[in-house]
Amino acid sequence: MIQRPEGGRIMARKDGKDRGITQRKGRKGWWVRLYVSGRERWFRCDNKSQAKALYGRLKADIREGTFFPEKFAPRKDITLRAWIYRCLDGSTNRGVENERRYGRRWSLLLGKRLLTHMTVDDLRRIQVKMRAKMKKGKKRAQRLWADATINRHFAFLRHVLMLAVKDGKLTQNPVSSLKFFPEVKRTRFLASEELDRLRGVMIPEDWKLVAFAIETGLRRGEQFQLQWNQVDLENGVLTLPMPKGGKTRHVPLSEEAKAILRSFDSFLRSAWVFPGLKDATQPMDSRAFLRRSYEPGLRQAGITGSCWHSLRHTAASRRIMAGVD
Repeated sequence: MIQRPEGGRIMARKDGKDRGITQRKGRKGWWVRLYVSGRERWFRCDNKSQAKALYGRLKADIREGTFFPEKFAPRKDITLRAWIYRCLDGSTNRGVENERRYGRRWSLLLGKRLLTHMTVDDLRRIQVKMRAKMKKGKKRAQRLWADATINRHFAFLRHVLMLAVKDGKLTQNPVSSLKFFPEVKRTRFLASEELDRLRGVMIPEDWKLVAFAIETGLRRGEQFQLQWNQVDLENGVLTLPMPKGGKTRHVPLSEEAKAILRSFDSFLRSAWVFPGLKDATQPMDSRAFLRRSYEPGLRQAGITGSCWHSLRHTAASRRIMAGVD
């Protein structure tokens, strides 16, 4: 007769002949209990007969040294799209917008692929295709993605798959065996005559954003995400709570930078120093500003090989020439 001892478990027999087989209070089915290397492990079965058979098989595997609990554990297969969504859900990383863009790209390329089915050869083929893809509608052949952009996509994939390895969903990261494209690192800054030409072709309100970047040396994301509560005009300093390095950073303001900030009236209607043109409750879209004003201004001024980050290099070169650390 089955008896219920203390602890809520029902042992198969009072005399203990069916050792290792039990029922658990509040849980369905029969359970096999084993101790392996001092650790308790449980395996669920639908009925007592299955539990007895499984217990005998597991004990035999332990004696023969072939016991691998993974064989009996539930499968942990998950698609790349679902895993990326899980990794990005609730992320507070300051670069989360870029990560979401990379995530959307990988969801289109391999979103339905199970993590365990991803191979280095598949990734290498995608890498080659991305490098060979050309822009449409261009008179002159031009690649859609630069090598650095492709590398950023694969760096993001390497990161999310490394999280899968740590979570036990992968045994190894296939991106770790992939060779990234070499990148040509250039330090481009704008000369005074180039800045004069650029200022001459941009409208004054747009030029203020460029001038502010040169005076402060802020990254594009830092500048366009800047809020008024981070600005201290009295002490002449900006406080960046979550910069790229992960630590709070204080940026001194020059007299020119303070004059630019005082010329803005966005504090009357928005928490953002550079609010959106249509919705002041949101920051200005930096990419839209580049397409609308900055990049056309560079072309009109005849400036080549430059991007927004060149303004940060320009700020650094000016400080060096002025003898400021």
